[in-house]
Order: sequence, then structure tokens, then C-alpha cells
Amino acid sequence: MIAGWARTWNVPKLEERVRIEFSRRFTASIGRYDLRYKTIRLAQWLLEHDTSLLREVLCHEAAHAAAYEVHGRRCQPHGKQWKALMHAAGFEPRVRLPERELPVTRTGRRRSAAVWLHRCPVCNAERATRRRMTAWRCVRCIKAGRDGRLEIRQVGKETS
Repeated sequence: MIAGWARTWNVPKLEERVRIEFSRRFTASIGRYDLRYKTIRLAQWLLEHDTSLLREVLCHEAAHAAAYEVHGRRCQPHGKQWKALMHAAGFEPRVRLPERELPVTRTGRRRSAAVWLHRCPVCNAERATRRRMTAWRCVRCIKAGRDGRLEIRQVGKETS
């Protein structure tokens, strides 16, 4: 699969320079590209579900590898270069999966997509994450001269 995307992206023999591993330890994330070791690590449970999800996640991580090879460290992880590679491969450049697309775990519950909600009390901008991020600030409010502190509240318990 990577060889075809590498041809589309004009990154010859990318599949020879990147190693793919599967991990049973992945619960919070589905995949990760490690630039130091040129390794794509994917959640083991992807092998047991819809192959289209596996293809999308593998493409997502391979696009990170290709973006770093072509543009170096100056490219943002989910920036315009990465998005262009995803579009060229025929995928929507998604960073997170909607909860309805997450597979059901062995206990019969869906994996939690978000646990913490970070909200700006001034402009109501929101972002949900699996971890509490106390250092985050609202960029719009900081640019307007305010402190940009966010209200953080837990919106669900982790079910993985």
C-alpha cells in the first residue's frame, strides 16, 4: 500500500525506509509515526476491523513520513503539506475519528473519543481531548489583549 502512495507523492522507495509495527498497547491513539526510528506503529485491533480504517490510518502515518522526507522538520505534523498528501492519496485529512467510527472494545463499550472539554469563557471556542491541558490558552483572546485562560471540565470517563 505504501508503495502506491509513495509513487503518487513522488517519494520513491518510501516503503523500504519505513518500518511498520503493530502494538497491543495502543488504546488512546490509533497510530503514530516515529521520525527518529522511521517507524509507523499501529494499534493491533485495526487488524480485526474494517480494512478501510486500517488503510486510512496507515496512509495518515505514511503521509507524516513522506512530509518529513520532502519538507524536513519545518513542516507541521498536520499542516498543509501533510493535508495535500492525504488528499492526493484519496483520503480526507482527518486528525481524529468521530466516536461513531471507533470500534467497540472487548467489554462492548466504545472507546472514548474525548474526556476533557476546554472552553474559552469569552469567545466560547471549544476543544475536546483525552487529557487535561492546563497550559492551553485561547489564541483569539490573547491577540485581543485578554489572558485567554480556558475553563476545563471532565465530560466523560475513559472506557478503554
